[in-house]
Formats: sequence, structure tokens, C-alpha cells
Amino acid sequence: MTKSLRVGLYLEPEIIIRNPGYLEALQDGIGLNLVILTFTGELPPEVLAYSPFGSIPPSPTRVRELISYHLDGEPCTTDLEVALRSVGPHVSISSPQAEATMRRALKMCQTAGLDVWLLAGMYTAYESLMFCPGNEQNNRWYEAYYTHLATAYGVQGIDITHARFPKTSLPRGIFLCGCRHCTQAAQELGYDMAAMRADIAHALASIKQLTPSQLTTLASSALGPLDMLHFSGMRSGVIDWFRFRADLIARNLKRFRRAVHQAAGPDFIFGADTYPASTSLFAGQDQTRWGDFADFASPLLSHVENFPMKTFVAWAKSFQQWLPQLSEAEALQLAYRMSGYAELKLPDNIADFALGEPDCEYRHIPLRQLVRLDMAKAKLYLPQGLPAYPILQGGGAPYNWPLPIVQQLMADALELDYDGYIFQGTSVLMEYDLK
Repeated sequence: MTKSLRVGLYLEPEIIIRNPGYLEALQDGIGLNLVILTFTGELPPEVLAYSPFGSIPPSPTRVRELISYHLDGEPCTTDLEVALRSVGPHVSISSPQAEATMRRALKMCQTAGLDVWLLAGMYTAYESLMFCPGNEQNNRWYEAYYTHLATAYGVQGIDITHARFPKTSLPRGIFLCGCRHCTQAAQELGYDMAAMRADIAHALASIKQLTPSQLTTLASSALGPLDMLHFSGMRSGVIDWFRFRADLIARNLKRFRRAVHQAAGPDFIFGADTYPASTSLFAGQDQTRWGDFADFASPLLSHVENFPMKTFVAWAKSFQQWLPQLSEAEALQLAYRMSGYAELKLPDNIADFALGEPDCEYRHIPLRQLVRLDMAKAKLYLPQGLPAYPILQGGGAPYNWPLPIVQQLMADALELDYDGYIFQGTSVLMEYDLK
């Protein structure tokens, strides 16, 4: 018996409103049966009462009390612009008109017979701004926010994005968060923040003392998982750092799902997209535990430039800053090894990544092989039986992938026994004069 596939698409309410007939065309053209609708509504006073901001808009001082801090004591960012346009962490200031538009779009989806999940954010608000996951005021807000979405609109589910630390192309994000709230959270979860700090400092100092021959070996050899431990003199606190961050995200997500299920019922769907599996632990996600706090997983594979490609470049540049004797090619090879992509044929120089150019994700990058690699790893890591839908680029968000590669990846997803797929954009998949 052929299983029923979930075919989803991320959509903004305004796109649905401006394009009557688009939903039906998607149903006929790609078999669409799920819309993940961006929440753009207006929160009621009883939810806003949970906002940790204190005022709308908040003061910069208040925002700085709620964001994450590096182990060196510096804030995650000094750019607070997004937060200053918000009513609470990850929720923009809205209006009655925006609420009405979203409800109208939702009604159009329901009339077309489509399931709808609302898309909501968490912790990492674009680039490097991150609200502290150890701060109880932030967590009370997210709990109230998600519960409202689950009960106020008659949708089938909530899809959480950015349930993680900053993307790996921002290397300093790996050293968030060391604030007093996370120090307390670490103790509650059985970790020692002071010991983790000391062991991370020791590992970084050890790496900077490597000889040129050791660095060449690191960059060129097929190293095993324990080799880096020998090279860096890595102590237990380094491993604990990554375990702690994943445990903190998992604890919070479990709390939010429990609250949503209590309010909307056990059949309501609560889940989150997952960072590319090869580097997910660097972003605070242990995908082997995803079934403990989510009803589905959607591996976010559609942003090849923004996630793996920019990570390779950023890590290589960091390695050269720490270790000037490394050549650019050696630094890139080391980045490929540490991020789990060394088996692929990837550029030997940064210029070949052509970041920002329309064809950068496939000009010198084996696009299908790279995406399939993370698709296969995610399927291996995720708990058996947990519904999972890889997120693929359908066109224009932000780049177009060649249609044959998209079709190959759709087939790859089914071969790997995924339960369907979710698209970002549709311009490659079908012709439609989208307004």
C-alpha cells in the first residue's frame, strides 16, 4: 500500500490573498496538501501580558537584558533593530488589518481543503540576534504565544523555526550562551559552567599551538572521530558544552509541546525544522531526541548558501586567523572535515563559492550530493517512526535550483523513506503568474 505523502509549502498571507486560484493550481500542479502559513496576526492583551519587553516598543536596555551573551561576556549582537520593532521575542508589531488578512488567507486554505500549520519563530531572530534560552521570562512568553496559536485559529499544527542557537556560519554563535540565566540552567541540567568555560579555553589554546606539520595532517588526512580529541587535548567540558546547549533546547521544546497539547489536545501537531544534520550539534540540536519534544521534523535543506557554504567560508577564515600558517585550501579542507562534508568534491578556494550570485549553490558545488548527504544523515539521526519532511528549494527563496536536481531530490526523499517534502517557492516547479 502506497503511503499518503505530505506535500507542503511555506506561504505568506498576502501572497494567498493577491493570487486567487494559486492554491488550487498548486494542488493540481504539485499535489499540495499542506500550507505552512506565516503568522502575521495581532496578539490579544492576555498574551501580550506575558511579553518580557515591558513596553512596546521595548527599550534597548530591556532587550539587552533578554538576549544571549558569549562566554567572553560580549552580547550576541549590538544590532537590536529587529527586536525594537517587536511586541515580544520573535513577534513583530502587527495590526487589526494584518490579523484580518491572515484570517482571510487561512479561510481560503481551509476552503480549498488544505491542512494549515502556523509558522512561528523561536530564540534566534535572524542573523546573530538571539534571545536567551535560559531566561524564564523569554520561555513564559514562547509558551503563551504558541498556546495562543494552537487554540485561536482552528489550524492543525504549529511549525517552529529557529529552535536553535545561531547558524554555524557565525562562529561566535558556537560560544553562546554564558549568561547568568544559562549558568543556572546548566546547574539544573547537571553541568558546571565554570568547568566548561575552562575546558573550552584550554582546547582553543591547544589548537593554536599545533605545528605546521600537524596542521597539514589535519587538513589532508582522513581523520577519525577521536583524532581531533588527541590534537586539541580536548577535555570533558568541551563535549559537555555541546550537550548542555542541546539539552537546554530540548528541555524547553518539551515544555512548549506539553503546554500546546494540554491546550489544543494530543492530536494537535507541534514540531520544528531541523538544522542541516552534519552541523546540527554546533547549533544546539540533537536530532536523535527529536521525538521527545516534536510531532514531526522538517530538515531545513533549502538554504545551501546560507548554511553549509557560508559555514565553510567563515570557518576557513577563522582557522586562518588562529593559524596563519594554513593556506586557504588547507583551511577549507579542515572546515570540510570538521563540518562533515569532506567526502564531497568542494572548492579549493573561497572565490569559487561565488557567494551571493544566482547560481552559486550549484556552479562549483555538487548541489544534489550535498543536499542528499544531509537528507540521509537526518533520516539516520531522527527517531524511527517520527514523521519527517525535508525542506527543498522549489524556486525563488532565495535562489532557483535546476528543475532536474529538484526532481532528483524529491525522488531521493522518497527513496530514503521520508513522509513527503516541504517546498520554499514554486517558480521552478510550475508556471504561475504570481503577483
